[in-house]
Amino acid sequence: MGHPLREEWIDYARNALNIQHLGLQPSANVAFVSMLREKYGTLELLNSTWNANYASFSEVAIPEKLPDSGALVEDLSFFIQNLASAEQITIKSIAEDFRHYLSMQYPDVASFNAECNTGYAAFSDVPFPASEQDYFAFSENKAAIRKEFFWRNYAMALYQMLTDARSLRNTGIYVLLSIFFAITVNPLAAYALSRFKPRFSYQLIMLFMLTMAFPAMVMGIPNFLMLKRLNLLNTFWALVLPAAADGYFIFLLKGFFDSLPQEVFESARIDGAGEFRLFWQFTLFLSKPILAVIALGAFNAAYRNFLFAFIVCQDRSMWTLMVHIYELMQRASPGVGYAALVIAALPTLGIFIFFQNIIIKGIVIPMEK
Repeated sequence: MGHPLREEWIDYARNALNIQHLGLQPSANVAFVSMLREKYGTLELLNSTWNANYASFSEVAIPEKLPDSGALVEDLSFFIQNLASAEQITIKSIAEDFRHYLSMQYPDVASFNAECNTGYAAFSDVPFPASEQDYFAFSENKAAIRKEFFWRNYAMALYQMLTDARSLRNTGIYVLLSIFFAITVNPLAAYALSRFKPRFSYQLIMLFMLTMAFPAMVMGIPNFLMLKRLNLLNTFWALVLPAAADGYFIFLLKGFFDSLPQEVFESARIDGAGEFRLFWQFTLFLSKPILAVIALGAFNAAYRNFLFAFIVCQDRSMWTLMVHIYELMQRASPGVGYAALVIAALPTLGIFIFFQNIIIKGIVIPMEK
């Protein structure tokens, strides 16, 4: 801490003569009562000395307002000067008292300016450094404060996410439906283009690739109007159907299907295998790596979908996890929101770690072919 008044502030807090201007944090009460137990031994002696009527030592508390004199003032003064830690000491005095203290410490304001490298015209111009006490308490408890806010943010984020468990259920259903359609609709379309090779297949592929030229937000309003006319808003169909067929996935699958050995299909057809069996038992079986990549892509797209999900499912009962986290960030501190995002990222990380071998094969093999 580079503030010029820091040392003066600490010295003032520890050595101010007027106990009426000093106070203690609530955390100091335990140590204060422990000192009283050791000094007086019995509760009767404490009551007679303080002229009090406590029923037990657990009732003893540091009063907000002290009497002008007496045993209580003496005990509290002794505790502050000798036993209390600096971060437990609080200041109840006004700014003028602190300035008066400075005037007693220095012969004139010029000496104070020379010592503290300041340029005040008079002691009355010296600001009351209330932030010094807060900084001192923080610097002495950095680890505890960091730990407290770390766990508090994650605990609150988890509590809010689990309290509204419906958003977790909606997200799970949405993700499963998205993966199901991604690994059924797209492979069927790609298989038809790869196996039957229609004359307009090139134009279709170009049309599929053209969809990648527009951001998803551009299609937000047309999709919303179409779903509204079909009366599908606030349903899972509104979330799943617009992304059931993906031009990039179809393009990727067609290229992978084209690279599969044709001898396998010819041998299977000679043995009497039908088109559905060729697709289900041979094509999909040989395409596990690329299907894993597509499934992961569908999972990521559905799991992190916020804006479109918020537009087509405005009913709170249909909110997904990302929409719920957004609502949480509007009413909680930023730390809670960031903690919720970290927690929400764990499923994606876990899935990638668990399926990393299959996913990497799905990325490397098409490039090699």
